[in-house]
Formats: sequence, C-alpha cells, structure tokens
Amino acid sequence: MSEEHKNSKGVRKPVSKEPEQIHVQHVNAKGKVLSDKKVKKGKKVKKPWTFKRVCLRILLPIVLVLAIIAGGLYIAFQMYKEHLLNQIEYIPRDTNPTFINEESSVVELSSYTTQTSNAIIEEEGIHNFLLIGIDSRSKKYTENGTGSLADVIMVMSVDDNAGTIKLLTIQRDCYVYIPGHSKPQKINAAMNYGGPELLSKVVENHLRLELEGYAYVNFYNMEKVIDAVDGIDLEVTKSEVNHVPGGLNENLAEQNRILGVPEDTYKVYDSGMIHLNGRQAVAYSRIREVGNGVYGRSERQVKVLNALLSKFADLGTIKKLKALDDILQMIATDVPKEDVEDYAFDFLPKVRKMEIESMGIPIDGYSRQGMFSDVRENEWSIRPDWNGMIPLVQDFLYGERTEFDRVDEIPKAPKHEEEDIPKTSSTEEPNE
Repeated sequence: MSEEHKNSKGVRKPVSKEPEQIHVQHVNAKGKVLSDKKVKKGKKVKKPWTFKRVCLRILLPIVLVLAIIAGGLYIAFQMYKEHLLNQIEYIPRDTNPTFINEESSVVELSSYTTQTSNAIIEEEGIHNFLLIGIDSRSKKYTENGTGSLADVIMVMSVDDNAGTIKLLTIQRDCYVYIPGHSKPQKINAAMNYGGPELLSKVVENHLRLELEGYAYVNFYNMEKVIDAVDGIDLEVTKSEVNHVPGGLNENLAEQNRILGVPEDTYKVYDSGMIHLNGRQAVAYSRIREVGNGVYGRSERQVKVLNALLSKFADLGTIKKLKALDDILQMIATDVPKEDVEDYAFDFLPKVRKMEIESMGIPIDGYSRQGMFSDVRENEWSIRPDWNGMIPLVQDFLYGERTEFDRVDEIPKAPKHEEEDIPKTSSTEEPNE
C-alpha cells in the first residue's frame, strides 16, 4: 500500500519516492566491458559510440555519396571520351585495294604482291604506322593518274614497352619502284596512283617493315592543330625568317594569298626563340631553301612536332581535352576505333619522354641527289641506297638486325656492302 499524506486542504496525496536504480554494463563480443554505470529504472539508455556505430551512422552515408559522385564522373568521362573518338574520320579498310598501273588500267594491288623469302622483323609491343601529309584528304584518283600527292611521308613507330615514339621522315623526292610501273619514280607519286594503300605497300617494300595502318591530314590543317595548343616556341634564324625565295615570311605570304587575306598577315619580324602561331609554324616547316635543303625541311618538321608534343604535355587537363577536341578533327585513319582508343588513352599517358626520336630518309651518305636525265629528262630527284639503309632502320626501330630480301637497286644510287654499314644506336644517324 502506497504511502499518503494530507496537504493543508485535507486532500490526500501520494508520497513521492526516489526511482529505483539499476546497474547497466555494455560488453563487446570479446567480453570486454565498454561501460559500467547505474541508471534510473525506466530511463532510456544511450548506447556508446563504437567503431561499428560510427561506420554505420557517419562513414557509410559519406561513402555512398562519394560513390554516386564517382559513378557520375566516370559516366561523364566515358561519354566525353566517346565524343573525342568520334571526332576522327575512320576509313573502312579496303580488303581489295586497286591502283593505276603504267598502262592506265585499274588493277588489284594483291596481284602485284609477292612473299619475301626472309621474314619481316617483328618485335612484340612495337607498332608502325604511316603518316601522310597532303593537300586533300581524298584518296580518290582518276584514270589518267591525276590526284593528290603526298607532301609529307613519315613512319611513326610506337613502342608500348619502352613508352617511346620514333619517326622516320621520308623525302618525297626519293626514287622507288612502284608496283605496276617498270621505271623508278618519286615516292610521292604512289599516293597519286593508288592512295594510302599503295603508298603503304611501297614504304613496306623499300624499308622491309610492316605497317599496321595509316593516318593522314591536310597539310594546312596543321595550322589549326598548333593553334589548338596556343602556338609553339621555336628557335628561328634571321635567314629562315627573311630568305627569298622560300623563307618563313615568303611561305606565309603565299598561304595568305590562298586564304584571301593581306599578305603581311602574321608577318614575323623577330628571330631567335620566338612564339609562332599555327600559320607561322606551318610556313616555318615548309622552308626548304635555307640550310640543308630537303633535309633541313625534315628537321624543321620534326622540330615543330616535338614542340607541339611538348606544349600539349604542359597543358592543364581542361585545355588538353579542348586541344584534343580540335586535333582529332584533323585526322583520318584506317586504324580501328578501339585501337585508337588504346593509343590515345592508354599509351600516351605512359610516354616516358615527351620527345620524338627521328631519323631522316635518305640517311646522310646513302644517296645521290641532283638533276638526272636517265629516267626522265632533266628531273631533280634523290637516288637512295635502300639496301644500305635497311640495316640502319632496323637498328633505329628495333635495336637489332635481321636478314632481309634485297630491294631492286635505284639507278645511279650509291652502293654499300653490308660489312661497310656501321652499327648505330637508336638515336644516331650514321655518316658515310
């Protein structure tokens, strides 16, 4: 029976009593006491903040939010990557390419292809591609043999294992034997007769290597590529700037006339280390009347490419993606889209040295050049010793030499016996 007492008005009121206390312990799974205290009976007991509770109540929501953000960023990146890849023009590979022979007949290239006795040198992880600079990206030709000539011819060698890029620059005036034509002629004519497929076959035949595809770009579109990275810095001499004919400013004036703008647009007044925009850099790369002629021109082209690659590497992520958006629009290739993705997003980030190693073809001392009339009357041409250069090209690309089928000799070209060809490292260019 509960205790009661009367108040001043005689009303009975129960006597208050202290709540009963109970003893509470929190013990973990290992039997360790986490807390030990007395609490009032009927009062809600707060659980202590264990690691598990912290994870469930605080960390888990944070992780979920971060996962959602990461998932969204990944999807956005994949969508933008797809956008970039779609800027390239992909050319379906022609399984049965044709070309024009010397009788002006359209014939199948496969009918002029022969198997070599010696296997073509191969190295796992090394891939070779043909790069072509022309005035028009169309590979079409007419029955009388008129069409686009190759203005720039290069072999780009990508080494997945070493993370390097190498370039062989081939002078367009080099004499070669084109399938279906009995007399030798300049290599850029192959593009005229049969497009990139025929040009690829000619390069393979004369360097005894395998090409995995080609890419080409309108030569003057290089202006937009360089402008996409905000121009490049190059060391330019006074002679290169002002030489007449064929100096930088004269080449620039010619391009301005084509574009219908004043001839002195972007005229260069300085020399030394100067900043060039796209049009100025293209004019610089076309100089061939200063210094070592066509060889100097190739050296300038490589300088421009190295400066472009270096500038691209220094861009921030946003600017780099914007530049890629512009650059990829200039490319047409028969390399499958999935392979382009591998090189653009897997290989390029692994490149160890943002500098292109280069070798010029013909190699110094392995050709004769000048005006000749033995094949065509008063034609200026370069007569290379292809058999002498093949071992040096193998050294440069693969670091080793193998036996190869000899190439038909070019008239009036010098001849080097194998024992006379020096061993070279991948970065040296030999002298005779």
